[in-house]
Amino acid sequence: MAFTNGMSWFRRQGAPVTVSIIASMIVTSLIFWLTATKGMEQFVLAPGWQQPWTLLTYPWAFTPFFDGLSLLFFVFLCMWIFFTGGSVERDLGTTKYLVVWLVMILLPALIVSTLGPLTNKGYILAGMWLPEAAITVIWCTRNQTQTIMLYGIVPVAGKWLGWITAATTVLLMGAGNPLMGVIAALHLPIAWAYAANRIPFWVYSRGGSQFGSRKLRDNPNLKRGERMDKSYYDDVKRREKDREERERLRKLFESSLQDDAGNDK
Repeated sequence: MAFTNGMSWFRRQGAPVTVSIIASMIVTSLIFWLTATKGMEQFVLAPGWQQPWTLLTYPWAFTPFFDGLSLLFFVFLCMWIFFTGGSVERDLGTTKYLVVWLVMILLPALIVSTLGPLTNKGYILAGMWLPEAAITVIWCTRNQTQTIMLYGIVPVAGKWLGWITAATTVLLMGAGNPLMGVIAALHLPIAWAYAANRIPFWVYSRGGSQFGSRKLRDNPNLKRGERMDKSYYDDVKRREKDREERERLRKLFESSLQDDAGNDK
């Protein structure tokens, strides 16, 4: 019964890739905890490319269960992946979203592996932050005016959250090696360009939008500084269609009344 309820909840989320990623993070981190991190080195991305599969496995090379604070941040990370990833997945569709995740896992790995040696310092990539930072930037680009409560306390608009995410990435990855922080964040502008439809051969969505070549215009009925997004346009189109339908019915009704009046005469 519990399994059936779990599968039902899984389907209702409309984000199977996102839920699967979170579940896999929990499972692998538990395994590494129970085995005292034995074998984790086979998943970590380190200089040399001796193990090419680590270009894709490094996000799962971590466990937060040895430290209470790390566990707390892990819970926040899972919640954030569920929020941003679930939103983007429902927007893109499962297949397209899966491709985006694979690209955003592989891209920073290739950039760091190629440019990392230029810093003359070692590096190790482990954990889900780099690909999730890219997903966050994508979400922020598509939801620039939406306000969220960061950690349930600080209100931040999507536009500024994207910049905060980029700055956090540079600081986290550049601790003791600032140049590495910049290198590790180079995939984020690509994530932004994808979400903003600035990559001709790889677009987030087609058609006019504030993220494409044609920017949305201000609506005088909205408060100053607000922008009409896709949902607003959809709502306008729906209301126009309803109005046209009501007008058509009104004319039919009036025509019917006139015919009745003519017949009575």
